[in-house]
Amino acid sequence: MTQPTDHEKPFATLRAQFAMHGHSLHRTDPSDGAVTYWAERWGLVRYLPTLADARHFLVQIGGAHE
Repeated sequence: MTQPTDHEKPFATLRAQFAMHGHSLHRTDPSDGAVTYWAERWGLVRYLPTLADARHFLVQIGGAHE
């Protein structure tokens, strides 16, 4: 397994936190341009335009407070 770069570490950390709350966090490929995020659980998808939006949603689902 490769180590995440400094650029990818915040996403990897947040992705792990989502997993601990039963959600999957995904993103578009950064090499394709602007990155967007989405969370998924039970086949339902929540669009999250920014990493900050993903952090806010994590709090809503019972994750760590900001």
